[in-house]
Formats: sequence, C-alpha cells, structure tokens
Amino acid sequence: MTEPRRRRAATAEKFTRLLDATEEIILSEGYAAVSSRSVAARVGINAPLLHYYFPTIDDLFVAVLRRRAERILERMAVALASPEPLRAWWKIASDPRGTGLIVELVAAANHRPALRAEVGKVARELRKMQMEALASLLGEYGVDAEEFPPALIAAAIQGLAFSVVSDQAAGYDTAHEEAAAAMARLVTRLEERRAQRRPRPAAR
Repeated sequence: MTEPRRRRAATAEKFTRLLDATEEIILSEGYAAVSSRSVAARVGINAPLLHYYFPTIDDLFVAVLRRRAERILERMAVALASPEPLRAWWKIASDPRGTGLIVELVAAANHRPALRAEVGKVARELRKMQMEALASLLGEYGVDAEEFPPALIAAAIQGLAFSVVSDQAAGYDTAHEEAAAAMARLVTRLEERRAQRRPRPAAR
C-alpha cells in the first residue's frame, strides 16, 4: 500500500534534482547551454526521460522561474516587514546567485514566449508588493512620495541591482562595484534616518 507514496516521493525528488541541475547550468554556462542532454547528464538519466517531467524545454525554464520566484516573493515579503526594509530589500536584489539567475531567465525569455509571459507575471506581482510597501514606508524615511513615487524607488533599486549583477557576471568594466557600494551607503543613511524619526517606546 505504501508503494504509490514512494513513487510520488521519488518523482518529487527527481523533479527537484532536475531544477537544481538546470539552475547550475544557467549560472555556470548561461541559459543557452540548457538542453535535454545537458540537464539529463548532470542528473545521470537518459535525455528522453527528462521529457517525462518536462514535455518541453520551455516547461523546464518556466518551472525554474516559478520556483525561484516563489522564493523571492517569500523573502521580499519578509524583508519589507523587517526592521530595516530597504537594507533587507537591497540584500535580496543584489544577491549574485538569485539575481544572476533572473538575469539569464529574462534573456532567455526574449526568445521564448511562454517564459516571457511568466517573467511578466512575476515582475508585476513583485513590483506590486514593493510599491504597496513603499507607499507607507517612504514617509518613515523622510522621502516625499509625490516627488519620488514608489514606482520610481522600486524601479531604481531593482534596476540598479539587475545592472550590477549582470555587469559583474559578464566581467564588464562599468564601475558596478562603485555603484553597489554607493547604494549600500545610501541605504545605511536612510535606515539611520528612519530609526531617528520613529517614536521611541515609552519607558515603563
């Protein structure tokens, strides 16, 4: 009676290993290196078996994106509710592995309509979450939301992180380290300002 459960567990494990292998190929060799053969070889299975789990390579890319997006959305929600939201947000956005994977998936999406649609869906959900949080947070940082609206702040943080990670991975000499360091200083200054502006708890 337990055999079906064992098969389901084995399927879930194989599914996870295939996604892990695909991520590693994307990060080490780029999205163009992903194929049924390259992924199957990393996992140690025959290439045709890959299509039992993912009928097409597009399905594989979409599954990789969805898993990564789920993690990012969960981490972002925690970050935006943390004691230092901007610092936590910047840490996530500038993570070389997580953002590096997204950079490659966005590039792949230019040639894969199904993936492009999924990227758009994730981007909208993430930006909506960020903008809703910023609508209440900006005042705490002393930032005028009319002059610097949430849409601008969110695009600036995500855009800079995307550019820094992309240029770093490509080895471009674009002073990306200087830009990242300046952003880290700005975030520190804003977090210090927010801490000073927040009311202190009343003494008991």
